[in-house]
Amino acid sequence: MKRFIIKTAFFVAPFFTLYIITAVFISTDADLLRIGFLPDLDKNYHEKLASSEPIIKFTELSESKEKTYEILTIGDSFSEQGKSGYQNSLANDFSVLHINRFISNNQIQTLIELCNGNFFDTYKVQYVILQGVERNLIRDVQNIDNTAQIGIHQIDSIIVNHNRQPLQEEYNFFSRTTLRFPYSTLKYFTDKNYIANGQVYNVELNTGALFSNHSNKLLFYHDDLNNTIPNNLPENTIKLNRILNGLAEKLKEKNITLLFLPSPDKYDLYYNYIADKHNFTKPVFFDNFGKLDKKFIYINSKEILTKELHRKKDVYYFDDTHWSPIAARLMAQKIKEVILSHK
Repeated sequence: MKRFIIKTAFFVAPFFTLYIITAVFISTDADLLRIGFLPDLDKNYHEKLASSEPIIKFTELSESKEKTYEILTIGDSFSEQGKSGYQNSLANDFSVLHINRFISNNQIQTLIELCNGNFFDTYKVQYVILQGVERNLIRDVQNIDNTAQIGIHQIDSIIVNHNRQPLQEEYNFFSRTTLRFPYSTLKYFTDKNYIANGQVYNVELNTGALFSNHSNKLLFYHDDLNNTIPNNLPENTIKLNRILNGLAEKLKEKNITLLFLPSPDKYDLYYNYIADKHNFTKPVFFDNFGKLDKKFIYINSKEILTKELHRKKDVYYFDDTHWSPIAARLMAQKIKEVILSHK
């Protein structure tokens, strides 16, 4: 029996060591660390950057009681940052209604459907902020249906039947992650300019001054690079602009002003700081889009945030695809200035 225990321990001990490494350094919050199987070396990083706002001040459509608001927001995960989001800062000066993301898989298509339906007959707003992350914008307009519509009753049904997603499962001892995570962690310290777990690029920067952890690494989602080619095509940008102009005209008929807020890919925002740009295509979406005639208010977020990179650290989270509360506040301030001047 003793010999059996010794032999078993010989095989179990290394696995248990790997488990300890994984349990200590795995992240359940930062999306790039989570999907890239990369180590969380500063567990308090997000907490240190957290918004000082104590509560959520804007209203989600699923919880709304009122029918009149100054601003309606619709977007992707950049619009789902709660207390740290740009809507919460805007809510200090305006009444803000946000359309829950579970109601809208494609925010551009959903806004078209809302315009064609009776939503804006029920909810009275003055401004609509349409937000979308750069990497998905061209994909989202490829199969737009300008005649589709959705009504209030359908939206109510979606809200009533929505099942909240369960919290992410905790890491388990008997898991492939126990083997994969330590290996990926080792690569994080030894390799340069590679893609972790097939999904997260880890590339060297020419400076360590962009993030408060002083790292000279840039982590970004693989689709940031994969979608650069279609996003760089001028004809795709023209199509997006044409669709947004059509949306702006539909909203104008309802006395509503459209603001478009594209969120730069992390790869795009920090591209100029990548040390070796070989094999990394330069993103030109914002260059192409900025030249087009627009019937909506355009918030050039990349221009705003680029000016801040040398003045503020952590404009985007080091370990996440999203902008930080620093950038969210900058967006809110710009939107506030635009709306007040527009009025």
